[in-house]
Amino acid sequence: MKYWWILFVLSAASIRTLAQPTFGLVAFYSFDDDADSILVDKTGNFSNNGFSNALIRDCGVVGDAIRFNGNDQFARFGSSPVKNIFGTEDFSISFYFKAFNSNVVNTQTILSKRDNCSIDNAFAVRFSPLTKNINLLVSEDASLSTILSAPVDDKKCWHHVAVVRKGTIITLFVDGLSVQQDFKNTRIDISSDNLPLLVGPSSCLATDGPFEGFLDELLLYDRALTDDEVASIYLRPDQIGNGFIELGFPKDTILFLGNSFSTFITGTCADEAVWSPFTGVSDPTSAVTTITPEVTTTYTLQLTDNFNCTATDQILVTVIDPADLECKAFLPNAFTPDGDGRNDEFGIDNPYVMTDFISLEVFDRWGNRMFFSDDPFLRWDGSFRGALINPGVLLFKVRYRCGGEEKIQSGSLTVLR
Repeated sequence: MKYWWILFVLSAASIRTLAQPTFGLVAFYSFDDDADSILVDKTGNFSNNGFSNALIRDCGVVGDAIRFNGNDQFARFGSSPVKNIFGTEDFSISFYFKAFNSNVVNTQTILSKRDNCSIDNAFAVRFSPLTKNINLLVSEDASLSTILSAPVDDKKCWHHVAVVRKGTIITLFVDGLSVQQDFKNTRIDISSDNLPLLVGPSSCLATDGPFEGFLDELLLYDRALTDDEVASIYLRPDQIGNGFIELGFPKDTILFLGNSFSTFITGTCADEAVWSPFTGVSDPTSAVTTITPEVTTTYTLQLTDNFNCTATDQILVTVIDPADLECKAFLPNAFTPDGDGRNDEFGIDNPYVMTDFISLEVFDRWGNRMFFSDDPFLRWDGSFRGALINPGVLLFKVRYRCGGEEKIQSGSLTVLR
């Protein structure tokens, strides 16, 4: 796997371990076993190992991904634990895919557990390259079935798909978010013990072509994942890491005029990167660079891989001139000193305004002083006498002068873990 930010290489495995729910996990196929026809179940249950005649591996979301040629290549998973997921009980299935369409077909079957074109006890996830739509079929027979369809973001190369059944509700997730849902009065029975789960072959020769592209990180659960769990599995490949709030919200950050920030990128297979506009970007052809904007700007990053797939992401950088601000200290009301590199420290967010700064103090509920600084740029890491403090509510007090007049601000601060 190629990463622009080398630190991501060191943390990729731990990120996957932390993000991936393990309760109810029946099988996990990472496809990281180079050019091997045996697809190893990474949960350690070797009876779940699959078989594939697709032997090419290349850069994936994490490690390698398996490539299918859109003709005769397949992956087969036929163990009883895997097949038994597809019955009447709750289940979840999750995977990433990157599709090509050199054969110019209207629809490709990505994975399925289905007799050719049958709607009896059938399951299939299909992709329409021309319309960029994911299609889900979950069917017991002609009288009881669910068909869900949703578009994927054409500004992305990798897409994450999850299918979750909870009771009589079937939900389709795309890129970590619930996009379509169907309710039935009774559970749909998709039991078909004689059929394996297949990746690659067409599930209906009359309408679908085989899958052409890459598949990665296939997860099978015998329970319904929550929305938050599905979101945690989605690793946001090919995206700007700065300014992320949560899925579905645009990325943004705030800088004071004259400041800069270093970009970091989630996992990517890209060989080329281009930032636009170029203004304020130290190296517009490197995904990892330094940006020093003079005015509020929306920056766009294009990442192109060696298959000529281009992923696009954006971040809004709001630039504030300290001279335009009132003489007032801005402080967060909570922080998380857990060492994850995000919101780990507490301090003044607009230190440039504090031209005549006196002090920042933090007290516990009994009035004991936990932190003191007479430097507006110094931030507190949440430690006291060499140890991190416990979660709870603290008090802070800021003293500074504006126009020769001393001002005092105080408030509460919540320490989270």
